[in-house]
Amino acid sequence: MSHPFDTHRKRFCFKSLLAATLLSLCGIAAAGYPDRPVTLVVPFPPGGSTDVQARLVAKGLAEELGRPFVVENRAGAAGAIGAKHVARAEPDGYTLLFASISSLVTEPILNKNAGFDPLRDFVPISIVSDIPFLLVVECSSKAKSSEDLIKMAKANPGNMNYSSWGYGSSGNLLAEMLKSSAKINVTHVPYKGEAPAVMALLSKEVDMMFVTPVNMPHIQSGKMCPLAVTGDQRLEVLPQTPTFKESGRDDMNLQIWFGIVAPMGTPAEATKRLQQAVVKVVQSDEFRKAAKPMGIVGIGSTELEFEQRIKADVKSIGELSKIATLRQ
Repeated sequence: MSHPFDTHRKRFCFKSLLAATLLSLCGIAAAGYPDRPVTLVVPFPPGGSTDVQARLVAKGLAEELGRPFVVENRAGAAGAIGAKHVARAEPDGYTLLFASISSLVTEPILNKNAGFDPLRDFVPISIVSDIPFLLVVECSSKAKSSEDLIKMAKANPGNMNYSSWGYGSSGNLLAEMLKSSAKINVTHVPYKGEAPAVMALLSKEVDMMFVTPVNMPHIQSGKMCPLAVTGDQRLEVLPQTPTFKESGRDDMNLQIWFGIVAPMGTPAEATKRLQQAVVKVVQSDEFRKAAKPMGIVGIGSTELEFEQRIKADVKSIGELSKIATLRQ
């Protein structure tokens, strides 16, 4: 027959063990990332290529990691406002930047007061995608090819213009590359986002611009006509549109990347989990199916690969900035 004290002691030990187990489980849950919603900052207005991709990725990450990923648009200053906000955010993995080559690399090269450095202030997570760009006109334009447009610009030096979503944006960068390649003089008209810049083209306020295939609905409606595409091959969704290389312009072969970065100092546990999740999302059949009509190619890289690409772009765009009009 057991002593009452022994029974009490057993109960006490059992309760202590149960409490310790529960505390241990709670500790594991608290240490797990993420344990609350994550904000994904897009440094451009809704509706542009950066925003569209960010929402696709946010949806996939929410499903993969089991927590909401909330897209927050912080537009202005060619992406610098949103980037600076993230650079100064708490480095806990709950505020991320959906960056592009223009917002993360080009802007701080051109604007010494941008308030951030792409290598010093951010931890690269993963490249999300590479995306080609299309040279487009409003469909009533007399230009039916990129070379037609170049001839028109040469016949009217200084009288034609192009829109972009700000100095240092990908649209500005590519147009300045074309100006250098073709030796033409066209005027830059900057807007606060890709969507308003597109509206300027469609309303005939400007003569041309570079856009991403996210704008396929405008092309399919017959309002926007593509003349040429960057990259090594034609887009599957636009098989009749030639590459610049086919016109002999090998120097117009640039493709723009988009990726996710976190504030410097973000715990490695969080960045590694994010990197693995991003790769899984952008290489999924669901992402590819949604991205394919827009000409977006999902990449998914390691943190080191992303860092090396940023370093290479800092060097090449720094050199281009010395000869092109990439600042006001």
